[in-house]
Amino acid sequence: MIIILSYSQNVHLAETQKEKAKQYTSECVRESGVSTEAINAAKIGKYSKDKAFKNFVLCFFKKSAIFNSDGTLNMDVALAKLPPGVNKSEAQSVLKQCKNKTGQGAADKAFEIFRCYYKGTKTHILF
Repeated sequence: MIIILSYSQNVHLAETQKEKAKQYTSECVRESGVSTEAINAAKIGKYSKDKAFKNFVLCFFKKSAIFNSDGTLNMDVALAKLPPGVNKSEAQSVLKQCKNKTGQGAADKAFEIFRCYYKGTKTHILF
């Protein structure tokens, strides 16, 4: 998952994961029209609730296969993509709590799952 900054522990993506994350970020910035300011704010844990940022999150989740085409969270993929240093048992527990978040469409749902995971876990991923 693309989760940035932490109040307790940060872990870093492996180099190959960083490259993919950068690629997806670049593509999703273009596709969603999200502002640089919204992306920079997200890097310090401040998430914009505007449509463009929600579309960015959905785009990133889809490109990384964290979200299935039917708009559901693919927990197996989400867990498999977590780098070493992340407590997978904790992450799985949090994802179970977050996976059924809803919204007024796929972008809202992706955003709510994203926020839920961020709030529920102690370990966040930096890239």
